Amino acid sequence: MEPKKYGLNELREMFLKFFETKGHLRLPSFSLIPQNDASLLLINSGMAPMKPFFTGEQEPPRHRVTTCQKCIRTGDIENIGHTARHGTYFEMLGNFSFGDYFKKEAIHWAWEFLTSPEWVGLDPERLYPSVFAGNETTPADDEAFRIWHEEIGIPAERIFKFGKEDNFWEHGSGPCGPCSEIYYDRGPEHGCG
Repeated sequence: MEPKKYGLNELREMFLKFFETKGHLRLPSFSLIPQNDASLLLINSGMAPMKPFFTGEQEPPRHRVTTCQKCIRTGDIENIGHTARHGTYFEMLGNFSFGDYFKKEAIHWAWEFLTSPEWVGLDPERLYPSVFAGNETTPADDEAFRIWHEEIGIPAERIFKFGKEDNFWEHGSGPCGPCSEIYYDRGPEHGCG
């Protein structure tokens, strides 16, 4: 079964509404020029303008926030035009918790949004999560692996363990740590399968 096709505006609105149903406050995109953050020339992620909330420097407007953040990345500018997945400008959808919920809820909600027929309705068999494999300084993200495998029910062989480049979040200075991503298998005709 082919997934339903969504336009950019429709998908953006679905994501923001989904997280509003989970008690998140929708905030508008922050400026592309960082405010009071000399570590970045341009906002390069949805989390970057939230650093003061994560570090406790500022009180967040709510402990759950969702955004569609306009971003510019130049770190891999040499790949633009040479690959189908690199660009400089994009909008990053995000859901953020400032001490209110953690991996368990984040993973369950991401799965619900992507697979529920009420929302995006993707085929769960075509989704492959990834977790941080660990390295010499940071242990593997066994908690995320356990949630994906034992609670969501993804077979262990469909959960990929990647290194720092793919599954560790850090940009500039400030908060950082392991992250989990979800890949959609578009099939063998797209080099997948």
